[in-house]
Amino acid sequence: MISVKEHIISIIKIIVFIVTTFVMCFCLNGYFIPMLGSDTVIISGLYGEKNNSLDMVYIGGSACFVYYQPFKTYNDYGFTSYNFGANTIQAEFYKYMIDEVLKEQSPDLIVLDARAFQYRDKDQPPTDVAYRNVLTGMPLNINKAKFIERYVRSKLGENDTLSYYFSFIRFHSAPSYERYSLSEGIKMITGNYKHVFKGQMLVPRIEKQEYIDYKTEEEKVMEDDTVKILDELLEYLKTKNIKVLFVVSPYIEEKEHKKVFNYVERRVKEAGFDFIDANDYKDEMNIDYDIDFYNSSHMNVYGSDKYTDFLNKYISDNYKLKDHRNDAEYNDWNQQLEVWKENKQSVYEIMEEAMELENDGV
Repeated sequence: MISVKEHIISIIKIIVFIVTTFVMCFCLNGYFIPMLGSDTVIISGLYGEKNNSLDMVYIGGSACFVYYQPFKTYNDYGFTSYNFGANTIQAEFYKYMIDEVLKEQSPDLIVLDARAFQYRDKDQPPTDVAYRNVLTGMPLNINKAKFIERYVRSKLGENDTLSYYFSFIRFHSAPSYERYSLSEGIKMITGNYKHVFKGQMLVPRIEKQEYIDYKTEEEKVMEDDTVKILDELLEYLKTKNIKVLFVVSPYIEEKEHKKVFNYVERRVKEAGFDFIDANDYKDEMNIDYDIDFYNSSHMNVYGSDKYTDFLNKYISDNYKLKDHRNDAEYNDWNQQLEVWKENKQSVYEIMEEAMELENDGV
């Protein structure tokens, strides 16, 4: 017969084994974080921001983080912001990402990239890569688990979801030069990683584009699954005491795209939130289709400057965000601002050199 003492020792051993296993998985997760472009560090970087220090958070895909410049905003207007985004962002993430933001911050405004609703049904539907772009950089928590169990299983048909919780299961064989260092990885999974440019990435490339007449008053209803996501998001936002602005950033928009945005805009405004399609303001931004884009879907640094200026004026005119430029608590922003300026100047120089080579016919 097992004594009480032996029973207690057995329980302790089981607990020690479980804790040890979890710690090992935790450390391995930090060691095997892959370099998935800019996504992982941008997602992780939000958690490294000082609590309740951000006035605005911009959530979206590449149409967010290659377009909007938080440090230009701080330099010109003084309010603080962060681009919480990943490539091919899927609209079903928005509710969960807003939850993550509100656990860390109390922003006066959340900006949502509406383009995720336009491309989801056809051009860029949910995939393993699209989901991992966000999930890999998100700390292990209940919110992450809720998304995995709801969408990874149902949308991707994945029954084995463990690798979405612990990325080392999927990426353990990646070469060391394709992974972040252990110290960086640990910072990411513990919420202590800082993105030096607040989730912004400037692209020093140019590709001439042709403007397309996209304007139409028609609406196009999205597929049922995407409409359901929009419905749930709008109902969720009504329960939160936050101001929300849906935006479409400038790109080569087509009529079929505009029809979808017309539908989304009507639904958003009926729910009591704001919506703007920046393509409708191309003249105010003075967009140059010869030099402001690097492909048909994205602007380069020149276009990013114009869009950031446009959006900041809109925000300044319609929302009351604080100016922290003379606030001692934001000295770290002032210090990093100088680093950002140097980096941006180097991007300009690359662009100017590329333009000179193109003009010379090289």
